[in-house]
Amino acid sequence: MKCEKCGQTVPEGSVFCNHCGNPLNPEIVCPVCGKNIPANSVFCPKCGKMVRDDMRDDDAEPTQQAGVAAAGGATFNELERGRQQHSAHDRDPWDEKQREHEQQAHRKPYYPDDKDDDDDDDDDDVSSEPNHFNRNVIIGAAVVVVLIGLLLMLRNCGSSDSDDRHTVTGSDSTMLVADANGEPMAIFNAELSRNNFTGDGAVAAHALKVPGNGADRPEVIIGVTTKNDAERSYFKIYKLTQNGQVWMPELQHTQYLNGRSVNMDNSALIADIQNVPRAVQIGDKYYYYFAYVNNPVDGGTIGRVSLSLWNVDEKKLTTLDYQGPIKSRDDGRQYVYGKPLQSVNSPETRFLQQEARNVKLIYFMTEEELKAEEEAKQAEEEQKRLEDPDNVDERWNQDNQENVEALKNGEEVTMKTPSYDKPIFNMKEINKKIENEGYIVFAVKNGAVYGFNKNTRKYFSIFSPKGDAQPSDIGFADSKNNQMRMRTSEGRFSYNLVTGKTQRIPE
Repeated sequence: MKCEKCGQTVPEGSVFCNHCGNPLNPEIVCPVCGKNIPANSVFCPKCGKMVRDDMRDDDAEPTQQAGVAAAGGATFNELERGRQQHSAHDRDPWDEKQREHEQQAHRKPYYPDDKDDDDDDDDDDVSSEPNHFNRNVIIGAAVVVVLIGLLLMLRNCGSSDSDDRHTVTGSDSTMLVADANGEPMAIFNAELSRNNFTGDGAVAAHALKVPGNGADRPEVIIGVTTKNDAERSYFKIYKLTQNGQVWMPELQHTQYLNGRSVNMDNSALIADIQNVPRAVQIGDKYYYYFAYVNNPVDGGTIGRVSLSLWNVDEKKLTTLDYQGPIKSRDDGRQYVYGKPLQSVNSPETRFLQQEARNVKLIYFMTEEELKAEEEAKQAEEEQKRLEDPDNVDERWNQDNQENVEALKNGEEVTMKTPSYDKPIFNMKEINKKIENEGYIVFAVKNGAVYGFNKNTRKYFSIFSPKGDAQPSDIGFADSKNNQMRMRTSEGRFSYNLVTGKTQRIPE
């Protein structure tokens, strides 16, 4: 036989299709006339007698009622009385629902045989075999639903008492509805926790609302977290956008500070919290302004204060660093004696330069201090220039200017003799050379006199005229004792190669 629903072949005698579960219609024997009839028949199509008692009066169609009455069979009042006489314990409500389902799905209209006028009511004692398959399925489903409900109730009860013992993740928790009028810092902390942005150990430094710019961008919250590490500290910038009553966080930038700490506390900056941080507008762009101290983690003496602007729309960070020696005030508090490291050539850097005045950790020098610093810097650069071997003559004259004047007055002086690791003159310019066990002395064409120490392998200057002059004449007065004489454009002198003592020789 074949299933009427799916068309698949099923074994003979099956009640349900073994492919789709559709109820089938095998034949049964009418208990009254003994004829084979469809199994889902309520009345026998051969004799017109009722073979099932689960058909209510209001379920029978009018044509069926008329056909039964016309055939001379039992009236519906008689059938109702017979049904009421059926004991309650012989009926199963689950069986009745199953039979009603089968009748609605498979009942076909039929008409009793007019030739059979048997009015035997023995069919009241006949009932079909109950089927418990669907009932068990429904009972099982109900049990599962109840168990799930109990588990959810237990979970809710447990979580209400242990909110401080676990971290709620975004995937298995309801959305945290942030108060639109709440503090931005409270919203920032709550959303970081709810969205699992706190796993890196960073802590929230500050957060503020940044106004919107009309239809293009709504109001947002910008927040910053910091973390200090011995090797690589960093801070992160987040943007929170409101979706209905919920603020959604997004990590937008991470800034690493190699070898430096990060401190955004206003007490460390010696700054007013009304000024740092804050939301600002420069031109038609919106920014989040903040500052921080980032001193070396190894305890160095060079401090740094950084002022930053975060462009909310372009996701761009502009920083102006003030760096200098860490000094101490009379009250014991420290400050950074510094100037900007970067050039101030944009609206953002000019704004930061102006705001630096509100960060009292930065010390701004007076005009006198700036002048003294500039002079010291020039002197340092000049000294570095004179240390170049190409400038040896200029350096000798600068170092020995007072000694030359004293020699003219007949005094004995000790000359300053700068030394170098490489030659300080052109070997082709040598006019005369003398040598003893420890030294070689050279007189060059421009009038200068130079020496070479054989032990230290260094060159040094003995005499340098101002400008070009006639070549000097040199010779040993006492070679063993390293005592030499020289005739220069400034006169005749004796010179000790070891001590540098020099004395004028009268003409």
